[in-house]
Amino acid sequence: MLQSQASRKKTVFSKQWVTVFSVGGRRFAAGIEEVSGIIQWPSVVPVPSQTPFVNAVAWRGKEVLPIFDLAGQFDLTIESDPPLCLLAKHEDGLMAVRIDSDVPILQSVDRASIQLSDGADPVVVGTCTIDDQPIDLLCLTKLGKSPA
Repeated sequence: MLQSQASRKKTVFSKQWVTVFSVGGRRFAAGIEEVSGIIQWPSVVPVPSQTPFVNAVAWRGKEVLPIFDLAGQFDLTIESDPPLCLLAKHEDGLMAVRIDSDVPILQSVDRASIQLSDGADPVVVGTCTIDDQPIDLLCLTKLGKSPA
C-alpha cells in the first residue's frame, strides 16, 4: 500500500560533513557541498581586480579560474611548498583557493557543536568544534563578498 508524503517520517541528521583544510597553519572548515575538489597548485597570472582578495587567475584545461587569497583576508602566510589548490563552488562559478600542502580531510561534526555567527560576515558563518578546537566555518560560495 502506498504511503502519503505527509505520513512518512522525516529523517533528521545530527551530523554535518565538512572539509577541513589549513591556510598559513590555521584550520578552517567548509561544507562538503561547497568544495569541488583539491588539485596541485597551478601556475597563475596576476591580474588587476577590484574584487577584494582576487588578484590572479589560473587555467584548468580551457577554464579560467579566479584565485581567491584567503591567506590575505585573514592576514596569514602560506609557507608550505608546494601549496595545494582547493576548488570552491562560488556562487559565480568555480574559484581557486591556495591552501597549505596538508591534505584536507573530511570530518563529521555534531550539528550541536556548530555556533552560527551574527551574519555580519558573509564568509565566516560560524564556528564548529573539532578535536576540542574551535574552527571557523566558511561559506565558500560567498568568497569576496564584503561584510554587511
